[in-house]
Amino acid sequence: MTTNSSPNPAHQQMQKTILTVHANRTNSETAEIAARDWQAELATTSMKPVPAPRPTELLLGALGACMIAGIEREAQANHLRIDDVQVSVTAARLPPPAPLLETLKVRVTVFSPEPEARLRPILDALETNGTVTNTLKLGSPIDIISQVRSRLNLHGRSA
Repeated sequence: MTTNSSPNPAHQQMQKTILTVHANRTNSETAEIAARDWQAELATTSMKPVPAPRPTELLLGALGACMIAGIEREAQANHLRIDDVQVSVTAARLPPPAPLLETLKVRVTVFSPEPEARLRPILDALETNGTVTNTLKLGSPIDIISQVRSRLNLHGRSA
């Protein structure tokens, strides 16, 4: 049985996109995930150092990438120039027996020659305009700090 648990009644009538990701055990320390024509290795243990992200780190990375995608989408729709976007996501993980991520802290920096007043609506909408963001905030608060930097030096950082 499929149910639509969206709190928004308008979502009840919308066409859904089905997304599928496969995960397979590689060995006792890693797993491979695949979606469409892409695959990656993930660490499944914190007992040994493995040069791959753990599932929780992938989840946090997905939140950052979701915010970048939202900024890019809105910038293109509004004909705004974006030179770079950097997102850093941190969270405190509660220990077993019930591991859980507490408040997710997100720092977003947009490098753009555009006036901050033109970019601010896009940044303010980050909390509501992303699938990953909207899903995660149902379980954990997301604290977003955003800033605009106007110039880049040769190393891609603000001058």
